[in-house]
This record gives sequence, structure tokens and C-alpha cells, in this order.
Amino acid sequence: MYYVLYTMLDKIRQTASQYYRRPSDCFDLVIYVGFLLFVFILPFGYATAILNASLLLVLFGWIGRICHERRFEWKRTPLDIPIAVFLLLALVASLFAPHPATSSLGYFWKLFRAVLLFYAVVHSRLGGRWRHVIITFVFAGGFSAILGLYFYATGTHMGTAYMFDIEAKLESHFSDAAYHNEGVKVSEDLRQVYEKNGRRLSQNAIIFPTKKYGDWLIVDKNQNRKYAIRKSEGQLKVYMIEPRLAGTFKMPNDLGAYLVIVLPMAIGYFVASLRSSKQSGRVPQNWKFIAVLGVLLCAMGANLTLTLTRAAWIGVFAATLYIAIYFQRKLLWGLLAIALLSPFLMPQAVKDRFEIMRQRPSGFMSERPQWWKTSAQLIAKHPITGIGLGRFRHEYQLHAPAGFHHKPYHAHNIYLHIAVEQGIPSLILFLGILFLIFRQLFALRKRDDFWCSGLFIGGSGFLISALVYGLADQILHQRPLLIFWFLVGVVFYVSNLDNSSAERVS
Repeated sequence: MYYVLYTMLDKIRQTASQYYRRPSDCFDLVIYVGFLLFVFILPFGYATAILNASLLLVLFGWIGRICHERRFEWKRTPLDIPIAVFLLLALVASLFAPHPATSSLGYFWKLFRAVLLFYAVVHSRLGGRWRHVIITFVFAGGFSAILGLYFYATGTHMGTAYMFDIEAKLESHFSDAAYHNEGVKVSEDLRQVYEKNGRRLSQNAIIFPTKKYGDWLIVDKNQNRKYAIRKSEGQLKVYMIEPRLAGTFKMPNDLGAYLVIVLPMAIGYFVASLRSSKQSGRVPQNWKFIAVLGVLLCAMGANLTLTLTRAAWIGVFAATLYIAIYFQRKLLWGLLAIALLSPFLMPQAVKDRFEIMRQRPSGFMSERPQWWKTSAQLIAKHPITGIGLGRFRHEYQLHAPAGFHHKPYHAHNIYLHIAVEQGIPSLILFLGILFLIFRQLFALRKRDDFWCSGLFIGGSGFLISALVYGLADQILHQRPLLIFWFLVGVVFYVSNLDNSSAERVS
């Protein structure tokens, strides 16, 4: 591991020292650094500005190289025509939405930006340095997961769910808490406000001043609940603090979606390490690398569990089961051991989550069937052009029956969501794109190289994980959308990379 990191840094130094002789190398270095920064900053949800800066670095290097060489070199891929048609249909869906005034082209730009990232990787000229990008990608996920465990242990960066608003005139009931180290009891007026909004506070509920979750914190030990109170727009907003880890992200589901992608990739290289050690007979030389990967996997697995994101659990489990059956059947024993020990080791919040799954679901789980039913109705109403990108929430509020409280931003199913917002032709095209990605990915299985083997195992695992997760949630939005197309770009770049030239560059 240390040798690989040293090699990566030394390669940056060598390339930088040669830029005056080969100006194109300078732009290649900018692209390379941009990719490294991009994959490292991905798990830090509050660092959006740095994420955008990394993408601008990649774009600057790509355009700068084209201008310097005075030629535009286009590397064709099997996805070129399907992607072009898919983008065209997305644009048509946005322009011809049922209510154009409420349609946002910003969602089309996000999709277009992700596709640009795919082509930036394909045209990156990384050579063997693509391995450094993968190392950084996995290391960043592990580093973020270790921070996540620290946050969970200290009770910070937990999930919050918005409940209701409180009138600003009730702020005096909270202000007194600032002058009492042990907090103050909740007043009867405030308790009545909670009851009117369907929440009940016990007589021993205490208000504390805090900067960790907002302005004030209500701790109700009798009911094992905490509420964050925050000032916003002349009102006080009440949030329930959930026992769900958000880690370095803003929301637990965002962390879960990220781990759905990075965990199978890490598992893929872990399995490839075990296989290469066994085949080469150089077990002692690889154990340090395997041990580091094992620690990172444990940290990421613990984070995944603590997010309480059930769809992410199922997605990663499906990917791990696939990898275990086809590549390393000894992992099945590990899965069995985890299943047997988990009832004794998992936190109470995780046990409660499983209990909710066993009983009648509540909250989002109970309303998902209605979201899917409304999605089917919208598809039947607009089967060709859809309702427009980013418009699901608006249309759902117009068509949902009375008595449903949640107003989702998406259909919580990527297949229904694409059909709803872009039309059935876009869904068919998307399934065709997935087929082409899998076909390109399986071309890597013929490579004997460790890094290609890990990319094949982890890449196929990440696709299975993401697509299974997509049955119950929307993974192709925000950062996961960028990660998806970035990794697809790596797959197409590496599958078309000549082994001998890769070895010379690395």
C-alpha cells in the first residue's frame, strides 16, 4: 500500500518535471490531479465547492490539451449513439413538460455533466495511472467510514427528519436553557404544541442549548427521543434526531447510496488480492495490502449498517453474494458468520430497524407503494415524453390521494423514475445502455492483470448493487450519478487500454 502511494506521488513529480519539454503532459497532469481530487472529495457531502473545482480542473486540462495539440481526438465507444439519444429524449422531456413553467433544465444539466465526466475519463490518457485513481477512490471511502465511526461514537452527524414548525413567539421557552447547565424542563405550552402535531413529550423532557444539532436540543429520555430546534425564516423548525449515521454526508441515505457503489469495488479488489496471492504464491508480500483493505471494508460495512438504509443493505448484500458465489466461495462462510453474530453485536437501533421490516412498515416504507402506483398512472398519462426531469414531486402533489403526508422528490425506483420523467423510450434505452456496460465490463475478465481483475469483480458487483438498490430508491441523482458514470468511464477506458502500453506508462 505504501509502495503504491509512493509510486503515485513520484509519478506526479516526474510528469510535472517534464512539462516544459512536453506541454501536453502538463494538461494530462491537470486531468490526473483533478480526478484524484474528485474521487477523494466525493464522500464529503459539505465540500461541494471543492468537488466542482475538481471537475473544472479536469475540463480545463481536457480543453487545454485539445487547444495545444490543435486537434480533437474522439475515441468512439459503443455507448455513443445510445447516450446521445438518451440525452436528446431527456432534453425533449424537459422542454415539453406538461407544465413548462415548473420544469427545470437544471436536472438535465446534472445528467449532461455526468455524461461529460464519462467522456473525460475515456479521453483522459491516464495510462496505468488509472490504478492510482481507483486506490484513492477506495481509500477515500475507507477514510470517510473511519470518521463516520468516530461521529457515531460521539453522537454527532446523525440523521435528522423535519417534523413541524413552531411560532417564533415561543422562543422564550428555549432561551432560558442558556442560563442553566442542566437545562430546563419543557413548558406546558410547548408540550401542547407537540401534541397538536402528533408528538408527545414526557414530563421529564429537558431543553438544552446546543451548537451540535442546531440552536436547542430537547432530550426526552422516557421516550428515548431527541429533537433539534433551529431558527429559520422567522420560525422555529423542529427536527427529530434519528439513530442513523450520516457520517461525512448530509443525510444517511446519501451515505448509504455512496457505500452501495464503493463497497462492492473495495470487495472486488479484496477478492482479487486473495486470488492473486493464491495464484502467485507470494502470500506474505500481499498481506499488508489485504489487511488494509480488510480494515477499510470493516469500517465501511459498519457505516452501511449504521445508516439504517434498508435498500442499501439489500443492494450490497446482493453484490457480495454474487462475488462470493462466482469468485470467492470462502466469503460465504464470512457472510454466514456475520449473520450468526449480528444479533449479539448490532446496536439496538439496527435491531429495531429489522423489527420494523418484519412488522407492518411505517413512514416512507408504508407510502412507497402509493408512490409507485402514482408513477404508473403518470407513465400511462405521458408514456412518450414523460413529465420532465426533476418534476416528480410537483406532479405527485397534483395526483396523490388525500391522507398521504410525504412529498417525495423521486419515485424511489430508478426504472419507474426514468419512465415517469423521460418516458418509456428512455427507460428502454437505459436498459440497453446497461447491457452494453455489462458487456464491456465482462471483456475485462480475460485480463490476467490484478488491477483489471479487481475492476471486473468490483465493477460487476457495483452495478448489481446499484441496480438492486434502485428497485427501492433513486441512486442516479446527485453524487451517485457522477460516481456511476465516472466508474463506467473507467471500465470503458481500461477495457480499451492495451496491456503493454499500460505497463510502460505505469
